Amino acid sequence: MRRRQVLSAAALSAVSLAGCTGPGASPSPDPDDPIRFVVDNDTDSQQAANLTLAEGDRTLLEESVTLAAGDSKSYDPGIGSPAAYELTVTVEGGPDRSVTLEIEEFDVNQGSDHFIDITPDGIDIYWQE
Repeated sequence: MRRRQVLSAAALSAVSLAGCTGPGASPSPDPDDPIRFVVDNDTDSQQAANLTLAEGDRTLLEESVTLAAGDSKSYDPGIGSPAAYELTVTVEGGPDRSVTLEIEEFDVNQGSDHFIDITPDGIDIYWQE
């Protein structure tokens, strides 16, 4: 008899948990952990760059930044929904790079940092969840 109660409680707990995290669950984004874009100057000289982040026709971020050697700057473009975002980085007198970022619901809900490293060899773009 006790075994049946334990199994019933376990089954109900699993159903409750599945309801919280299963398909269709859409927790609100954490305002204290937004999706940030961090530009790092990993060169030995000052660098100026232009950043654009767009979703279709909508531009979320359009910034010009000048960074001393070793400096960085962080941006919160206010991403609030999963979608494909186009990031374009142009270094004045240097390289440029465009990538499509597939921002998923996990990224929106948990925040994830995206890094743009200006290096002597080019522009590296990567992210961390």
